[in-house]
Amino acid sequence: MVVFSSGTAAVYSEVAGKLQSYLNAECAEISPACSPRQVSILTQPTDGSAVVIPPHTKLIITLGQRAGEVMHDTSTSIPILHALIPQTAYQQMGKDKQHSAIYLDQPISRLLQLAKVIRADPHIGLLLGPLTKTLQNELITEAIRQNIPVSYRNVGSTTMVGHLLKEVLGESNILLTLPDPMIFNSTTIFNILLSSYHNKIPVIGFSSAYVKAGALIAVYSTPEDIARHLAEYTNRYLNSGAETLPEPIYPKYFSVSVNHSVARSLGISLPDETDIMRQMLEDSKP
Repeated sequence: MVVFSSGTAAVYSEVAGKLQSYLNAECAEISPACSPRQVSILTQPTDGSAVVIPPHTKLIITLGQRAGEVMHDTSTSIPILHALIPQTAYQQMGKDKQHSAIYLDQPISRLLQLAKVIRADPHIGLLLGPLTKTLQNELITEAIRQNIPVSYRNVGSTTMVGHLLKEVLGESNILLTLPDPMIFNSTTIFNILLSSYHNKIPVIGFSSAYVKAGALIAVYSTPEDIARHLAEYTNRYLNSGAETLPEPIYPKYFSVSVNHSVARSLGISLPDETDIMRQMLEDSKP
């Protein structure tokens, strides 16, 4: 098995290292004599030369969007599983039966579950940009299923963010953020969080960094969450004898982070993170 990244960012090393640890642990549970699958870690050559895949490789795992794009354009018949990549970025690469993904994004159903943790009568407000507008139908369908009203605006440029945000804040009681860099970036995020706070609207973020910056709560998958899912996925696939990968999926494991200072300021009482996750898992059971 090969893990390929386009650089040496700490998150890539962490996922690769924890993936090997999970594979070792799973092997030890089977038998003391079990030989765990070995993970070969490759990075994109800095001299511009082609990536050399070791012989007898049965699966390639890419980490990050850039690595996914590089490997997608590489001529190989080896199945490729993309990780740490947003759903929209994966879809833009085009379908290929030899490729699949574990998305970086959380499923819409999981995000809306958080809204019901925050308020008994949630009304979601959100802004959709060029990348995230493809999620509009999925969002509306899931919101109807969970009986949560939604107000949204399609944003065509960063200059539109301010007045469209004002509109959705006036119609909703929770702001849901989705990872679209045209809307949520270093230039806009402070004003978005500040406007939401002044309007007493809690924000659901998509990373722990957003919670630290002032969002009330976020659900996301940590490197350990991703590595755990990758270990289960790869073992199941390699043991199955299948020649093609399953369809792309959302991350199975996730974490929750709460900004308790913001919660107090907004007068919102929340359980601790462990209880929230337990409740979400219970609610998602069939």
